[in-house]
Amino acid sequence: MSSLKNKISNFFKKTKHSLDFFLFFKTSGRVDQVDIDKKLVYSLSPRKIPTTKQFKYLNKFLSPKENLILKICLLVFLVNLVYLGVVFFQNNFKNIPVRGGTYIEATVGYPRLINPLYAISRDVDNDLSRLIYSSLFSYDSFGVLQNDLVESFSVQAEGKEYQFIIKDGVKWHDNKSLTSDDIIFTFNLIQEEEYNSPLRSELAGIKIEKIDERTIKFILPEPYAPFLDLLTFGIMPQHIWQGISAETITLSDYNLKPIGSGPYKFKTLLKSKSGDLKEYQLVANSNYYKDVFIENLIIRFFTNNIEAIDSFNNNQVDGLSALPFANRNDLLKRDSVNIYNLTKPQIVGLFFNLDKDNLKEVEIRTALAKAIDKDDLVKQVYDDTYQVADGPILKNSFAYNKEIENINNYSAVEAKEKLANQNLKIKLTAININGNSKVAEKIKTYWESVGVEVEIDMISLEQAAEIIKKRDFDVILYGQLVGGDPDVYAFWHSSQVGPQGLNISGYKNEEVDKLLSEARKATTEVERIEKYASFQNIIVSDVPVIFLYSPSYTYVQNKKIKGFVGNAIVSPADRFGQITNWYIKTKKIKAR
Repeated sequence: MSSLKNKISNFFKKTKHSLDFFLFFKTSGRVDQVDIDKKLVYSLSPRKIPTTKQFKYLNKFLSPKENLILKICLLVFLVNLVYLGVVFFQNNFKNIPVRGGTYIEATVGYPRLINPLYAISRDVDNDLSRLIYSSLFSYDSFGVLQNDLVESFSVQAEGKEYQFIIKDGVKWHDNKSLTSDDIIFTFNLIQEEEYNSPLRSELAGIKIEKIDERTIKFILPEPYAPFLDLLTFGIMPQHIWQGISAETITLSDYNLKPIGSGPYKFKTLLKSKSGDLKEYQLVANSNYYKDVFIENLIIRFFTNNIEAIDSFNNNQVDGLSALPFANRNDLLKRDSVNIYNLTKPQIVGLFFNLDKDNLKEVEIRTALAKAIDKDDLVKQVYDDTYQVADGPILKNSFAYNKEIENINNYSAVEAKEKLANQNLKIKLTAININGNSKVAEKIKTYWESVGVEVEIDMISLEQAAEIIKKRDFDVILYGQLVGGDPDVYAFWHSSQVGPQGLNISGYKNEEVDKLLSEARKATTEVERIEKYASFQNIIVSDVPVIFLYSPSYTYVQNKKIKGFVGNAIVSPADRFGQITNWYIKTKKIKAR
């Protein structure tokens, strides 16, 4: 019965279509054949948009030219559609880092004491200590001191007292609370002679007091502006270390399996069959006061740079802790890596022995300085990876005085005229490390071009200490590690002249002594900047040294690691100064 109804219904529908067409044709006798064909087609298929099957017959109705034009139009349409889609997503969605992924870094050497009391003595120990322990302050990867555990601080008593409030809710990796007692405990361990910490001499004479669970006070014997720079050591948990004596502290398992409060915590370590450490595994600290995105961090140990670089070239690791300049050509696949040349806190220069009669005149030293093309030197020897230096303070320091770059600004031609009749003979001493032999040869070329007779004396690192101590040189190619703070008192104050001092040129200037003493006692940054600006003007004019360049620390990462920023470090561990910004995994979210 149902089937019969359907047939009758279909019959009437078809009859209606035919009748409509007949009536249309009857009343429009003058309609041309094209219109009739259209109506006939529409009567059979009411769809006005062709189906997929119908598109297959398009080539039969279009000429080759029309077909080509249609394809081009379709291609343009698709390209624009993709472009508009990309623009839409870029404007309406953004990638954000999320926790996940593993970063593996190759380093040369093995850890021994991942302990804030001793870690500063070895780079590998210091790297791991930086990741595991928090400190009151730390340097970022721009060479700038930043708060770590410290939430806020104040300076009182004309620069003799510093009061600190630490962040609330900081936890150790074993989930116990970090308090001011842990800071006092660590500070006292450093100061106790029997523990023999290399940090002890810097903190001698300073006292510490507890105000409350989150507040401490340091009391200095006299004002010392760079004091915050001394507070970058890791803080140790009192509940872990308080029962360990000075005699056994270096034997504790906690030196290799530490508990800290830093962004990463110890997971496990792997050893070879012979007992050598192969790798050290860390995992993100979920209780850290900042988000940590890279979930797993593995440090893999190698005996030399060639092994480490080969491992990177073979995609077995994602980063190189350091790429020595001499090995830069061993690095393959440069298109897939990021190479960061981070300025080190070192200034290399040609230090004059001011006791030598032929070098006492400032005009002679100035002419020798102007005979050297420092830009050419850095380009030819170090392929522009090092930074030209113009004074005793780093260019990235807040106290750097840019005006010194124009002091004694005259040409090499004038230098040649000044030295033409001097019959000057100079023995140039250089330590045979880090490409110094090439630098010495370049200096010799510059000086000989202005009429100076130069003898190069290459010495070993072991010989250097004795030669410097006895001041047995005319000019020595030497690098000063100046640190993160602009305080260079130890290098240029007249009290530091002598066998035990670091003022190796024997430079003495009463005004410089006064400026350096006042700058390290200043209570404001503005005052320090003013003092150091005057100091730099004087020393660059007096030319006790020809400042040449600051070396770079080359750090390498696979491009899959995102978020690294920076251009300077105080220690190699500072490459991790902003590790909480690094990431591998991302997700898209709708932009606001």
